[in-house]
Amino acid sequence: MISLLGADIIAIGMLWQSVMRPTRMIQRGMELLSEQETNNRLAEVGQPDADNVARIFNTLISRLHAERIRLQEQDQLLGSLIDVSPMGVAMMDFDGKISRVNPAFLRITGITDPAAPLGHRPEELNLELVNAVAALNDGDSRTLRLNDASLYRGYRLSFMDTGFRRHFLLIESLTDEVLRAEREAYGRVIRLMAHEVNNSMSGFTTLLHILSDIHSADSELMDVITSVSDRCAGLGKFIAGYADVVRLPEPRLAEVQLTDFLQSSLPFWESCAHQPVRLIVAPDLPSVMADISMLGQVMVNILKNAAESIAQLHAAATPATAAEISINAACNQAGDVELVVTDNGAGISPRHAARIFESFFSTKSGGQGIGLTLVAEILRRHNCRFSLSTDSDGLTRFRIVFPSLRQASKLNRQPQ
Repeated sequence: MISLLGADIIAIGMLWQSVMRPTRMIQRGMELLSEQETNNRLAEVGQPDADNVARIFNTLISRLHAERIRLQEQDQLLGSLIDVSPMGVAMMDFDGKISRVNPAFLRITGITDPAAPLGHRPEELNLELVNAVAALNDGDSRTLRLNDASLYRGYRLSFMDTGFRRHFLLIESLTDEVLRAEREAYGRVIRLMAHEVNNSMSGFTTLLHILSDIHSADSELMDVITSVSDRCAGLGKFIAGYADVVRLPEPRLAEVQLTDFLQSSLPFWESCAHQPVRLIVAPDLPSVMADISMLGQVMVNILKNAAESIAQLHAAATPATAAEISINAACNQAGDVELVVTDNGAGISPRHAARIFESFFSTKSGGQGIGLTLVAEILRRHNCRFSLSTDSDGLTRFRIVFPSLRQASKLNRQPQ
């Protein structure tokens, strides 16, 4: 009787173990899955049902581990491709907030802090270029020209992630390619024009000198000869202005203390204005790396345009404030120097804002469009970012961002 009872207890114990061991196996497997631990495996215990559960689980977890590694490798490859892509990339999460940007996006938008865009919607960055691309419909693209002479191609695209749609922005800079083609095209035309005009003008000038010697006593004829000579000289200057854009030399960079440079040039710049203009230069401005003669040419054109804009406003109406141009500069966290020239003139109309840096585009009657073309070319050769716009406060600002002294010195040492 006792031995029979013992045998029953043993049988019940073995039955209990046959049920509990697989149950414990399943429970342990569930714990590993909840912890997303794919490196551990279940050990076989010599009990057929439990060992079968262990083998099935280990097969599944091995496949899960392999898939996880494959996805990690794909993510790493995709991340590397995004980081080295020349196109700016901004990835959004499921809520439409930026979760990742690549170095090209930071460079194109001018954002210096890589963490600044993260967690924000694109429109919250308050950047004209990003706003324009973010406003596109899914799958659309658009060519964009901004008020800094830059040309971009923007794309708004999406992909499926775990069954849900995620959006991303692509921004491709077309500026260098387009400008290179433009320079080659108008360079050939200008050189041909200069050659033909100079050859013709040489003969005309010689002939005019001979005529003036022969008819020096005839005042009426001399007036005609003088007028023709002046027109010839004007045409020569006209062609020379275009040729200057084509044959610009590479800048010879040196450290320029902005306050001293600007203060020393004030009398000359004030003389360029057609009416009294108050020119204010902020004190203690930082230094930049620049070719001082080229920088002078840039400032002459910028201040001349500002003075003409003020004169245009005064001609149209009596302004509420006195004519004023101010120059300020400050360093950002990266050490770059932003120089800002502000005027309270007539401003830039919205329909012209995107074209002001187009080659030889001008809003002036009889204008050649050389000034800003020359300014843009010089600033590009200094690796500067720049823009010209009339802001919401009615003031017009020409912004120039010079590379930090360290970065500019590094670029200056590189072979051209």
